[in-house]
Amino acid sequence: MGLRTKRRWPGAAALAAAALVLAACGGDSGDAGPASPPPGACDTPGTTHARHSKAPAAAGQPGGAAIASCAGAIDSPQWTQTAGPAVELLAAKSQAIAFETPAPGRYAFRVDFRDAAGASRSDDFAFDVAQAANTGGEATLALRLSQAVRMGGAVSVRAWPAPPAGDTVASIAWVQTEGPPVTLDTRDSHVAHFVAPDVARDTPIRLRATLTTGSGRTASDDVLVLVERHAQASPADSSALWRNEHVSRVHAFKEASPFAAALARCAYDTTLSTATLCPLATLPFLAQTSGGALPSVEQVMDRVVVSHDWMGRNFETFLRTFDTQGDFRRMLMSTTAVVIGAQVRPSFYYAVTGAIYLDADNFWLTPGERDTVNEAPDFRSSFGATLQYTTLWRYVRGNTSLFPFYDPRQRLTRGTGALLDEAGWLLLHELAHALDFLPASVYASLSPALSPWGNIAPRVQPPRLTSDAVAANHPLTSTVMSGLGQVRFFGAPASAAQEGYTAAEVAAFFAADLATDDYAYASLREDTAMALEEFLMQRRLGLKRDFAIAPRPASGSSPLVVQWGQRGRIGEPALRPRLRFIVTQLAPWIDPAEVDRLDAPLAMRPGDTWSGNLVLPGPTPPAAGNSPLRAKAEPTLGELWQAEQAQRRRTRLQPASRALPGAFAPAP
Repeated sequence: MGLRTKRRWPGAAALAAAALVLAACGGDSGDAGPASPPPGACDTPGTTHARHSKAPAAAGQPGGAAIASCAGAIDSPQWTQTAGPAVELLAAKSQAIAFETPAPGRYAFRVDFRDAAGASRSDDFAFDVAQAANTGGEATLALRLSQAVRMGGAVSVRAWPAPPAGDTVASIAWVQTEGPPVTLDTRDSHVAHFVAPDVARDTPIRLRATLTTGSGRTASDDVLVLVERHAQASPADSSALWRNEHVSRVHAFKEASPFAAALARCAYDTTLSTATLCPLATLPFLAQTSGGALPSVEQVMDRVVVSHDWMGRNFETFLRTFDTQGDFRRMLMSTTAVVIGAQVRPSFYYAVTGAIYLDADNFWLTPGERDTVNEAPDFRSSFGATLQYTTLWRYVRGNTSLFPFYDPRQRLTRGTGALLDEAGWLLLHELAHALDFLPASVYASLSPALSPWGNIAPRVQPPRLTSDAVAANHPLTSTVMSGLGQVRFFGAPASAAQEGYTAAEVAAFFAADLATDDYAYASLREDTAMALEEFLMQRRLGLKRDFAIAPRPASGSSPLVVQWGQRGRIGEPALRPRLRFIVTQLAPWIDPAEVDRLDAPLAMRPGDTWSGNLVLPGPTPPAAGNSPLRAKAEPTLGELWQAEQAQRRRTRLQPASRALPGAFAPAP
């Protein structure tokens, strides 16, 4: 049986009372800074709540509040607004909220929660917001956003400077004004990154940023980050599912879901171990709930777990708008849960829990939603930096890229169509992994008494997965590309020979093999998932994939010039036998003849830039060295973004084989 271990801290029974820390964050160049906390806020005997605040922001500035416990853990926080101009509480079920103050007036909020002893508690907080005094000649600065994070979690806070018309941003300086010291990464002065430190109890950290304009004007703002006292799994515990991983606070999106009480503890809880895995009797695969039939959107949403409710709303919009053929819901039948989180990066599938874990960056539509998503870069961003080549990819609709550059320094809004563009390929990829480990052919034989891994493990040892059969019968053959895959996707140090390969040599190795992307050389699981992903994107959604190999740019201002590339490589005749096998095994509801209906690939133009190759087919560029276009070519923001983010847009690697759940933790 799956057991839930209660999170207890020394003295929790005796110190069951929680303390409330509420702070309104915001300010201008004249703000004197945060008020000092009352003496002995959490240390005075009998103290149940303590209030911390700073001068409220003027209208138009962001504010924030947080609830902290003196001992133990706070459970099920729920914030509501009780007075004032309406604000959007995007993190209403976390220990911290952030909001914009649209107009002057009195704002009031109520927070309900359960303390460490399980007692229901609540508190109220109110403050007045004055009319903004800025007449257009002063600089302003806003920090977004106040937030709560468990210790060990990555934190990012973005500064939004607004110099007066005609003025410029000269500098943004960051300092910490409260809390245990942290190391701030402000190499990009518009954003501060740090890792939440270990704390003895819930502890606030406050940062201040100061803008200086070219004319010497200044403005500053503060932000509150509450570090929750929540221990992660011990790296030394080989039975812990999430050792060496940070597990953030999440909750069931639908409170009325029949699985609401089990979702988080069975799919994403720091206490999960090989001994406490939930059986399918507690949290079954979606196929079991739907009886093997196509699930309804409502049945899917019963399995959604989120860190912020907007993620669930947008995921539901995705399904209702774009899953008209039912492909996504059919594939979701091989999952127990869908976890979408602000701290999940990169996305991955985990066979031990049977769940998929998705980066919320793929689902935001509004600037406020984007603010809640952590900006910490993918840890793999620097892998392969000493190689002479880089690889590029994108999906296109006709001759338009699905991946425009969304400048993080602008308050941008995306239309609903962006959900398909940003999340469609991601879902197909992760669900391809889910089908590989649990295809429709085994639904009828699932044992409710066993966990997801208990049902899946016999298929992994000995190898009986579709990806194993693909590797045995239609293998990738390039040992050079396999070795480079270890460098690019696992961070292995490059050998002298690998560092010596030119883009032209790598292109020759790749083009002669059967992979659709060099990501396939990370593991045989990724090889199969990449093939099914690209097939479904083209034949079911009408979207084609570009893949190219280019010399590594000498600098950020150097253009990305394609050495070799194809649009729709999945249509190569040599790839079709293996693809037909994959489709037959993993997507049996699709006619295998669809493989033969794939369009033939379009070759990219060597010597043209990555952005220049967006229109295919097109004119052949003049020979290298004879083209004024080549001499004057400048990279677009999209080109630079693609080069910098090629790794981040990946998903977490699925290893070729693992024997035990404890050794099956998501791999780097």
